[in-house]
Amino acid sequence: MAPVAIGSDTGGSIRQPAGLCGITGLKPTYGRVSRRGLVAFASSLDQIGPMARSAADCALVLETIAGHDPGDATSLAEPVPPYTRSLEGSLEGVRIGRVPAHFGAGIDPEVAHAVEEAFAAFRAAGATIHDIDMPHADAGVACYYLVAPCEASSNLARYDGAHYGHRAEPGRGHRAEPGRGATGYESALVEMYCRSRAEGFGPEVKRRIMLGTYALSAGYYDAYYAKALRVRRLIRQDYLDAFAKVDLIGGPVSATAAFRLGEKTDDPLSMYLLDLYTVCTNLAGVGGISFPCGFTKSGLPIGFQLQSPALAEPLLLRAADRYQHLTDWHLRRAPLAAKGA
Repeated sequence: MAPVAIGSDTGGSIRQPAGLCGITGLKPTYGRVSRRGLVAFASSLDQIGPMARSAADCALVLETIAGHDPGDATSLAEPVPPYTRSLEGSLEGVRIGRVPAHFGAGIDPEVAHAVEEAFAAFRAAGATIHDIDMPHADAGVACYYLVAPCEASSNLARYDGAHYGHRAEPGRGHRAEPGRGATGYESALVEMYCRSRAEGFGPEVKRRIMLGTYALSAGYYDAYYAKALRVRRLIRQDYLDAFAKVDLIGGPVSATAAFRLGEKTDDPLSMYLLDLYTVCTNLAGVGGISFPCGFTKSGLPIGFQLQSPALAEPLLLRAADRYQHLTDWHLRRAPLAAKGA
């Protein structure tokens, strides 16, 4: 429907849709692209990036949208390299890390096979593949689903119907309770706040706000949020240690291909676990890109993910582009049944 699009990635929301739909999606380094105008979900995790048919197209878009913005306090004051020109060159000697734990229980065998085939293609292109350990990766989902909801609870508090977002139609309000000191106006105002938030937020957003508010409340802050921040530091250190040994980290985008519409609506925990391979990229603030590396027997796309050190998008894009010159997965389309067929 469009040659390129721009999305926001807080825990994988560029890379996972790209992987499940058979396109290329880039989550740049935190602060590489301005977030001004974005409805903030989790301010320390959110990052804007391109989605396109190829890594070359993503490079062109990133070259256009990256750069410092004085209107965004988290925007990096770093020069923007010519990403389209960085696609030139080979992968000879590039070290790509492979995390054996990513291929354990839970990953679909078809996904695992396609990802291993992608590693073989990188090896054929001159890169070397090295098994590495990310000891705190298993804690990534739990850490993310504390940090992100806590920040969402704070960010979305402003959407009260008076300042931002949806506003409920005026109601008659509740009568003030005797002896409580509330006026009819105050009661109607509270009712408007409650109705606006009830109508304006969907079930999943409400779930995350409630989780974050609980974790930030007195008596639980140290047990949950503060502990999650300590785990986040450990995850970031895992990446620093890994990038001292390899240039990029490769692996699956998600453990399975796309699931059926509505299949996981009633099982949010199962849906959260699909974020296992993507959330740590955001927690560490590094770059990540996903692109097609195969299809399941039923014709569903399979995604491969590469992660890079902060501001190493030139290498990230070059590696993805080299792969797409050696394969044609990004040119293939999943079969769509005709209506009524």
